[in-house]
Amino acid sequence: MKVIHEVYWLRALACLAVVMVHAVNTTLEHYEFIIPKSEENILIAARFLVLFGTPAFIFISELLLAYAYPDQVPKGFFIKRVKFLLMPFAFMAFVFAVMTSESIGEFPSELALNLFLGGYTGYFILIIFQFYILHVCLHRYLKKVSPVLVLSAALMINTIYLGFFHVTSPPGIVLGEYIWERGHWLPFTGWVFYFALGYYAGRYYHQIMSRIVKLRYLLAGAAAVLLLFVFSLVVTDILDVVSSKRVDYILYTTAVVFAILAFTYRLKKVPLPVLVLSKYSFNVYLLHTVILHYLPKFEGLHPFLYFGLAVILSAGGSMLFAKFVSRFNITSYLIGKQIPVPNETRK
Repeated sequence: MKVIHEVYWLRALACLAVVMVHAVNTTLEHYEFIIPKSEENILIAARFLVLFGTPAFIFISELLLAYAYPDQVPKGFFIKRVKFLLMPFAFMAFVFAVMTSESIGEFPSELALNLFLGGYTGYFILIIFQFYILHVCLHRYLKKVSPVLVLSAALMINTIYLGFFHVTSPPGIVLGEYIWERGHWLPFTGWVFYFALGYYAGRYYHQIMSRIVKLRYLLAGAAAVLLLFVFSLVVTDILDVVSSKRVDYILYTTAVVFAILAFTYRLKKVPLPVLVLSKYSFNVYLLHTVILHYLPKFEGLHPFLYFGLAVILSAGGSMLFAKFVSRFNITSYLIGKQIPVPNETRK
């Protein structure tokens, strides 16, 4: 089966986008009250620009699954993913609980929050696992039903679900505020359109790409217009949610993802930096916020320079650490495996 080289680009850029989002957060935390408003707005705009990262990972996961296994997943599929996805997720949930607990008494609740309610950045693994189960249960039906019907239904479900949390207030129940702020990210209904889109993109990949490659400039333009629409909702306070779980990001992410695929589809070679970042993307996703958590403020350093340094140190540090400890087999169960990349990158 032909390798989808464009996914190396998409995975690397999605990984970089996730790192940039958290680097902006760290920069704004360290420069709060002293950063000029204009510079703060530039960083905030940059953050909205790259919030497509996590949804793109959901899309990539299902695209590759549908592309590689059009009929059924191989034997041992879930066991392998428990070992190399869920076990690292649980271990890093423990690590983050240790980092954020201010006392021993707080540790159990922090750990439970991380494991079951998306308390740390590894929450997307739980979402991907839900879609693994959905894929196994539904793929025999999805391939028989009209893609337009499925995608329309998924878009409606996704939009209504996220929109509900945008326009309603949390009830006065235990964890009510947390669920409205963050906990509602976990159910698959908040991401189901990316799953459906990834499924059909993987199933009919080359047919789709042969068409959209001709529309690459239109897709890039659509992404720009949709981003301006996002900005308009933010500056007018119509929708001030700062996350990728916004209803307006469904179409924006779709445009960005397909624009990246379309522009890279006919490239003759994948550059080494792209392959390296793609290879270590899972490690970076799990580890980069650990580095950012302990990254100090550097007095006298301009916020933009600090932001760039935060991106380089958190992404680069994660990759170097993963490479160094990869000599020990147990680390694959703790911080995940590196993703295989080809030695020969020509198509």
